[in-house]
Amino acid sequence: MFNLTRIVWGLLMAAGVVIIALIDQFFINFIIFAALLFLAFGEAKKLFDLQNVSMIPLILAFILGTMISKPLFLGILTALLILGYQVYKKSSLKPTLIYLYPSLPILALWQVYLDHGMFALFWLILIVASCDSAAYFIGKLMGKTPFSPTSPNKTLEGVIGGLVFASIFGTLIGVFVYGFWLALLCSFFSAFMAVIGDLLESYFKREAGVKDSGDLIPGHGGILDRIDAVIIAAFVMVAFL
Repeated sequence: MFNLTRIVWGLLMAAGVVIIALIDQFFINFIIFAALLFLAFGEAKKLFDLQNVSMIPLILAFILGTMISKPLFLGILTALLILGYQVYKKSSLKPTLIYLYPSLPILALWQVYLDHGMFALFWLILIVASCDSAAYFIGKLMGKTPFSPTSPNKTLEGVIGGLVFASIFGTLIGVFVYGFWLALLCSFFSAFMAVIGDLLESYFKREAGVKDSGDLIPGHGGILDRIDAVIIAAFVMVAFL
């Protein structure tokens, strides 16, 4: 009934996140996010069939954006410049897509860390992980109503259960730093956007005709399969905090 491999690797990844959060060294976190960008960009190139798209503009946006603590702003500027270049050349606008997703959402996640530190980043990850886990178990145990044709394995009962659990769990953690109402709003909308992020990735995979974005993580697929929800939810933290 339950995927044991998925659960075991999920626990291992959770332990890794906790260790990284406790160490909280900027250089280590920088390297980790650089690796996330590199791996996610590679998976997205396959999903969108954009093998010849260069990552150099994104690398420059990430490095320069980190230096001035505005990686999301530099990422948006880079995407606009790429868009302008494609329009100037009267070329297909499809290459711009990879600079919008997953590039900007990952930079938004990095922006959360740069602006608000490890607590906000770890809090966001906990909200999304609790939403995903609760939706998975509740859906398996009592889910009957299909949620979306984009992701047929998800059930409405599971999604609602995940949103409720993540809102309560996230509020209990965030209330000590941000107050009740801000913690509740951040928790609920982060969980809500996480669901959208998961659907977005599912849509791209269906369009590409693949089950997973990659095979790097046993039981979970690729990097994008694991971070799809949290990188979209990051925009909530950028906006609300």
